[in-house]
Amino acid sequence: MTRIGRTTLRAKAALAMTLAAMAATVGAADAQESGLVGTWDITLASAGMPFPPGLSMTWTFAAGDDGALTGSFTMAAMGESLTQDMSELTVDGDAFDFIVRIEEQGEAGEFIFDGTLSEDEVSGTFEIVPEGMPAMVSGTFSGTRAEADGS
Repeated sequence: MTRIGRTTLRAKAALAMTLAAMAATVGAADAQESGLVGTWDITLASAGMPFPPGLSMTWTFAAGDDGALTGSFTMAAMGESLTQDMSELTVDGDAFDFIVRIEEQGEAGEFIFDGTLSEDEVSGTFEIVPEGMPAMVSGTFSGTRAEADGS
């Protein structure tokens, strides 16, 4: 490889690392400034599926040490509860979306949420998608910041 070729390769590598660092910094700032940080009590509504009596859902968002926004999803009904981490969590201004992957008794699927934050309320749409199939259930969600949450 020629000296010019090595110099160009190094310059491209340095540029790529700089752009990656800038992107991480922008994402961290968004997480730290996100009004989602805290705990939320969520209600689901769907014409396609009645939910069990006493179903409760809670979302918890936090800004990590690196500034990245993370989240967990807890759903409880009939004496059973399930907590999963959120994945593919993105925030753009007041809009947010994320996926919760659930595996139970050999079956897998995803909850896909797409929502909007407005002060201390969230609302939007969701889909329940069994693995390898189209959406089985879709509906809306709404939620408020949990009363015990001081965020």
